[in-house]
Amino acid sequence: MQPSCPASHVRQHVGIVCVLSLVVGTAVAQTPPPERPSPGRWPEREYRWHYNQRNHPAWLSDDAARTLVIEAARSWAGCGVRMNFLGETEQAPGKMDGVNVVGWSLEMPPTLRAVTLGQARDGHLLERDIAIRPDRKEFERSPRLLQKVITHEFGHAIGLTHSSRCDDVMTLAADCAKANPDTLPLDLTANDLARCQALYPPPEPAAAGSPLLR
Repeated sequence: MQPSCPASHVRQHVGIVCVLSLVVGTAVAQTPPPERPSPGRWPEREYRWHYNQRNHPAWLSDDAARTLVIEAARSWAGCGVRMNFLGETEQAPGKMDGVNVVGWSLEMPPTLRAVTLGQARDGHLLERDIAIRPDRKEFERSPRLLQKVITHEFGHAIGLTHSSRCDDVMTLAADCAKANPDTLPLDLTANDLARCQALYPPPEPAAAGSPLLR
């Protein structure tokens, strides 16, 4: 049986979504489960994050690893969320310290490719950290897969849950019998974009005669 993502044990401490390895011959569901509701969205429509380069894959240079992560974050800017990179930090991801950190970790179970952890309250996201497993050989064989995984986790970081379709960036491949994680899209699909825009709809235009805030 394919392991599932760890459930949250505390209401305000949400351990969302993980990307799991697929095992050859493992039985998986023929269709993905219904989409779960979003835990919330970012106030001010902005995800402010830091990057920790410690433990990045040995086959990537510092600059290449950093660029890969930054480009994955930028993929989501088109849906109306500001992905605000604040620079590097020594803080490790997953500490739940009020700082959003994206980085690499060897502390997660070896079945996981990456995991997004965080806190939410009353429909508002308070923190989202992304930890990526750096020592998976499949990433070295297919850097495209690593990029896809990081892009997927940034979707969780802004509040998206797994897609109910089997061909989206936000697909959990373990739920889709025919989904090959190596060929899932790197760029947002129309459905990924629509789900994100539903979570972050465009601001209402100011009414005629209303004062403008500056």
